[in-house]
Amino acid sequence: MKRTLLAALLMLGAAGAAHADDAVTFRLNWLIYGFHTPFYLGVEKGFYKQNGIDLTIGEGRGSGVAVQAVASGSDTFGLADGGSIIAGAAKGAPARAVMGIMNSSPYAICVRKDSGITTLKGLEGKTISATSGEAGLNIFPAILSHNDMAPDAITFLRVDAEAKLVAYLQNRVPAVLCGAENQALILEDKGVPTLVLSYPKLGVNTEGLAIVATPDTIEKKADMVRRFIRATQMSFEAAIKDPEASVDAGMKAKPSMDRTLALKQLNAGLQLIKSPHGPDQPIGWMAAEDWSETLALMKQYQDLHTDMPATAFWTNDLLPK
Repeated sequence: MKRTLLAALLMLGAAGAAHADDAVTFRLNWLIYGFHTPFYLGVEKGFYKQNGIDLTIGEGRGSGVAVQAVASGSDTFGLADGGSIIAGAAKGAPARAVMGIMNSSPYAICVRKDSGITTLKGLEGKTISATSGEAGLNIFPAILSHNDMAPDAITFLRVDAEAKLVAYLQNRVPAVLCGAENQALILEDKGVPTLVLSYPKLGVNTEGLAIVATPDTIEKKADMVRRFIRATQMSFEAAIKDPEASVDAGMKAKPSMDRTLALKQLNAGLQLIKSPHGPDQPIGWMAAEDWSETLALMKQYQDLHTDMPATAFWTNDLLPK
């Protein structure tokens, strides 16, 4: 009798383990803001649970840190910009993008509307503010080249991240390098009407934010990766239908967020999900052209040295069919 009972309990335990959700940790690229809220909406609505994922989301401290957290095994997935994924992988970090979350670059130039400047050409001979080392500044020469402007047509006041916005708000510069889905909205919120000249519309697109995993995870846990991607697709589809609910879910995780600003950030970010090369493709699909251009720009303007092809840094193979 005891042996029969023990056998039954062991069988029940084995059955429970077989159906247990995969414990997954996900590292954001930065502190929670509006565009991050769909992930929290997915948790709240049970999309990850439905796909067998027990998800824990952690705030981040930059894309590079997120790539390293995944590469070291500290987190299962991370959210990082394409440039950081390429830079990390080119230096030996085991990291590869499996899903594009922001396939149109958020890099932009924010221009004060009261300056009267309405085009890139209008900034010729002007000084604008930027932070030394920021990705948008590193590839800015490509913007000038693509628009037939001289390399020194626009000069920069190079200051730290906070000071560059202060210079703009105090009208010491007519423009500043910014993020279309974040800083541009903060500047508007501070009372300065702002025109946004986005890099993609100026002719230079780079891969924005993508979900990154290790090649080992991709190979050995392909089914789990597919389920994570599907749940994330469901989460963003729900956020598109109901942005307010998405922000509400994010506010529960971080009550200190400015709700109005978070909603603006989300709506702006949702416009950047699709690549200009595949506007009708499903959420998560990445374009070869975007990764190739990102790699080429990094080689030309960011002193990246690698023989790895662009295809080594990303794959669409795990997107649900």
